[in-house]
Amino acid sequence: MPKVKTNDITLYYEIHGEDHPETLILINGVGQWHEAWWRNVRPLAEHFRVVTFDNRGVGDSDKPDIPYTIDMMADDALGLMDGLGIERAHVLGHSLGGGIALFMARKQSQRIQSLILASTLYWGPQVVMPSPRAMQLLQDRSGDPLELVKNGARVAAAEGFETRDPEGFRKLIDMRFASQQTPNLYLRHSQAGLPYFAADYIADFVPPMPVLLLVGEHDEVAPPANSEAIALQWPHAKFVVIEGAGHLFNIEKPEESNRIITEFLQSQ
Repeated sequence: MPKVKTNDITLYYEIHGEDHPETLILINGVGQWHEAWWRNVRPLAEHFRVVTFDNRGVGDSDKPDIPYTIDMMADDALGLMDGLGIERAHVLGHSLGGGIALFMARKQSQRIQSLILASTLYWGPQVVMPSPRAMQLLQDRSGDPLELVKNGARVAAAEGFETRDPEGFRKLIDMRFASQQTPNLYLRHSQAGLPYFAADYIADFVPPMPVLLLVGEHDEVAPPANSEAIALQWPHAKFVVIEGAGHLFNIEKPEESNRIITEFLQSQ
């Protein structure tokens, strides 16, 4: 099982498409692990060396039961790059992973070849918080575990996903139960971003690298207004809305998502 020691913990990782010269690192959000990229890794690895990994607190990485922060998790990811001998890489962060990717760029911008913030929040006072039902699921992990996970998948995807794509819906359920994450560790993830809304971490940073902002049209977890607000602060960024998709647009609309990501990276 491939692992790297970084920032006093051990992270599990996978590498796909080893022969490609450019590296793309995929970073998950709250409660997700490397399996969440199952519809994206193979197509992206046709063009890039794709690195997936499990954040602390989930999957096959270490799970210290301590408060997590975005700064801490960004240091984890930069340490993963060190451990794998990756000097520069394209970085795509989804949801909380977008915050992690942002702080990687803030800390060591010279190492981030391009930055993709997918379904993420505005890390600052202009944040538009998740819908009430999404916030409830992020903050309260009590109740029947199966119903909790099913309701989470229903909120994370656009309405009707369960019917349109029953195979994908079942995979989301199975994946959550296989993630090895306790309810308390899920809360460690969901609370990691809370300290980052008072100061403005978007307006006070001018990314020197190309930026792509991606969001699903019906995202309830990180409403599109967040990406719109980031785009106003970073006018050089490319902003794309995936129509008919929710927070998990990369799973709901994988072909379109993979195409947009690949075209953006290849245009740099």
